[in-house]
Amino acid sequence: MEKKKSIRLNPADREVLVTLYLDRRLAIDRYDERPKELRNLTNAFNALTERSDPPEDILHYMRTQRKIGKWPRLGNTARKVSESPEGIMCLEDSKALESCYIKIGKAHKKGNDSFAHEPELRRELEKEFQNATGHYVHGSQLLATLTKLRKAGSLETLKLEKTERREAFGDMGKAANM
Repeated sequence: MEKKKSIRLNPADREVLVTLYLDRRLAIDRYDERPKELRNLTNAFNALTERSDPPEDILHYMRTQRKIGKWPRLGNTARKVSESPEGIMCLEDSKALESCYIKIGKAHKKGNDSFAHEPELRRELEKEFQNATGHYVHGSQLLATLTKLRKAGSLETLKLEKTERREAFGDMGKAANM
């Protein structure tokens, strides 16, 4: 599976997305467990910018920008949301989910972020989880549970080998001569 690339936004479109994000005051990680809110954000963004980006690409863009320190933080202004019933998972199911995540992650040599941005991995996780537990849970809700487990320090680290990172061009003249 190829690593997913983030969408590119011009400064005006980026400003629209940032404004919508700040207006809604919902932390990025909360959108996993609230797909309807992500759809609403995406629909508003697409309507205002005349783009047609899917929700998962918008979420991927925001996460990528946050990772490189270029996304605003909500801090104490973040909207407090109650735990959704779909987000609550019993201990037995959490263990099954972690087992599925580790199996798939090691097989594909992909970590937590890849599951969030690669639909094939998310679908495979859904199927494995359903086979293990006998019930279906939407991939975004599984990812929200994995994120909570990781943040609580109870999700096993996959210890994947680092992939070779390409160096960015520091000089456009140098890039043009390649």
